[in-house]
Amino acid sequence: MLIGLDWLQWAVIACLLTLPIIYELNNTFKYYAKFILYYILVMLVGTVVMVYSLFRPRRPENSWLANWLVNHMRCLFGLSIEVRGRENLKYNEAYIIVCNHQSSLDLFAMMEIWPERCVPFAKKELLYCGPLGLALYLVGAVFIDRGNRERAVDAIQKTSDEIRNNKVKVFIFPEGTRNHEGAMLPFKKGAFHLSVNAQVPLVPVVISSYTDFYSKREKKFGTGKFIVTCLPKISTKGLTDEDVPKLSDFIRKQMLDCFNQTSLETTQSKLANH
Repeated sequence: MLIGLDWLQWAVIACLLTLPIIYELNNTFKYYAKFILYYILVMLVGTVVMVYSLFRPRRPENSWLANWLVNHMRCLFGLSIEVRGRENLKYNEAYIIVCNHQSSLDLFAMMEIWPERCVPFAKKELLYCGPLGLALYLVGAVFIDRGNRERAVDAIQKTSDEIRNNKVKVFIFPEGTRNHEGAMLPFKKGAFHLSVNAQVPLVPVVISSYTDFYSKREKKFGTGKFIVTCLPKISTKGLTDEDVPKLSDFIRKQMLDCFNQTSLETTQSKLANH
């Protein structure tokens, strides 16, 4: 019996000693290991924020704790961020942030620039993601049922009233889903209808490509740097729903040009450092 236990102990020790070697030599193993760690930490952050927010639910100010925790968590993954145009988020008024969406790693960029009294638009499914969903609810997130147009329109109308009455800022991914392949997907119009209905400006935010350190298709998740650019606000005063398609196309082109430029910069910088 004791001999069997000795073999079991040695097997566990051998496994623990082998894992770091596999981690360094196998990119697929590293990819999944880092994402498992990432999601565990995100859930831990959600749990802490949830407990803290229970004492004052549905208040945007609760998000400061998530900002602090996530910004420190990013250091574990060897990712650095250069922020440009941060002053464009310092308006003491309500506005809508529209940002491109590449991966769940966008959380790092969001928390790096998160302004005061800001709430996220989130798909309804996230509400049921355990501590994360409850934390989002308690910081005032607006949940959208993408499968029910009437409910989505109703949520936009209610949020328009909230923005006007309480000077709340809203963070939205207008692509509606993650785009792992670079560039940008066509924009959905909800963010732009919201901005026009509330008569508040839009602030485009562009996250440069992650391709130098991350690729879902290639199972790559390394260390690196990306650029977050906060562009000047765009007024919607006097615009109506009829202006939304033109407004959406104009902002998407502006963001896509910025995305291509900053993504090229990060690639050239990495090549220069090597």
